[in-house]
Amino acid sequence: MRRLLVVAYYMPPLGLSGVMRVTKLCKFLPEAGWQPLILTVKPVAYYHYDPRLLDDLKNSRIFRTESVDPNRLLNLVRSKAKRLTPALAQGLGAGPRLLNHILFPDSKIGWLPFGSVAGRHIIDREKPAAIFASAPPFTALLLGVRLKAHAHVPLAADFRDPWPTGFARPPAYQRAALRRVRRYAVDHSDLVLAVNDGTARAVGPRCEVLDNGFDPTDFEVEPAKLDEYSVVHVGNLWQNQAEVSSLVEALRQRPEARLYLAGRVDGETRRRFEHEPQVRLLGTLPHGEACALMKGADALLYIGKPGQSVGIKLYEYLGARRPIVVWGEGSNEAAGLVAEAGAGVVCGLDGAKLVEALDEMKRDPVQFARMSRDRFNRRCQARWLADRLESLI
Repeated sequence: MRRLLVVAYYMPPLGLSGVMRVTKLCKFLPEAGWQPLILTVKPVAYYHYDPRLLDDLKNSRIFRTESVDPNRLLNLVRSKAKRLTPALAQGLGAGPRLLNHILFPDSKIGWLPFGSVAGRHIIDREKPAAIFASAPPFTALLLGVRLKAHAHVPLAADFRDPWPTGFARPPAYQRAALRRVRRYAVDHSDLVLAVNDGTARAVGPRCEVLDNGFDPTDFEVEPAKLDEYSVVHVGNLWQNQAEVSSLVEALRQRPEARLYLAGRVDGETRRRFEHEPQVRLLGTLPHGEACALMKGADALLYIGKPGQSVGIKLYEYLGARRPIVVWGEGSNEAAGLVAEAGAGVVCGLDGAKLVEALDEMKRDPVQFARMSRDRFNRRCQARWLADRLESLI
């Protein structure tokens, strides 16, 4: 079995969408003949932890290094406090995001020297046949390039987002320099991947698309039992107050409908809808519970974030094989994927069309689950990646 050095800052026991792509690829790569050697950071302070995701990495070897980045340092405060206060939890997002605009290329640059030393030791001992580095943070790509020079093996650079700040554009004074860093990583990589067409276009013409996807084994669970006619949204909602408000207004035409929001929501949305009889605010759930919720939904709701091509939750919606409603404007790529898979209805902000779509989904939900979705199956994607790495070697 060949060995693959995987460079990724965000890994379990951290939870949420930032860890899913690399975790699931590492889960299935051993079936395709590659054992992941995961180079990551020691425990850091984070929004949400999901230790059960470590079960997906039982056939991988994990090497955790020290770092002096803000999340690692904040972990010391978290450890002493035993739990996150609301103020500290807010600081976890605001602090590193602010430092992304001060430190370069991002707030995780304090991981680079520790990862470099540990990575060289891993390479000398384990002799990996290739390196896979996933960003953000861009620091992981710089680390991947540095370790490639030491190992003299192919490097695959993986872009989950086009900027260190995710899909949100960094301040204007940083963009030219960050584009140079991005181009440097691309020029020194043998394979360049992105999670969707929008990210690939931002990265450049050499970039290939390896979609986000779903793990079919995650949906081998009992569906959650939900009240009435359930419309479920899984994932965080920020800057989406207008879309949520217009959706709730449209749902009033179907009093039996219940909107379930699983994930963090902004304060305004929480205050506005926590006493709304048709809305259920569930907060952040472990991934297994979120999959059961998706599988038990009568309809799955997709609302894109501003500037984001496609959110990772859409791919898991495809894995749940429940009808999908795309709500809001500006989600053209997500709408295209839903149409390609015959998985649901694109409604824009048209309340009448939403009601009509929900009625159709209630009458015949099976029509939205007939087409193959193997392209988005993590097991199939891991085999594709293994074949591409093999061709580079």
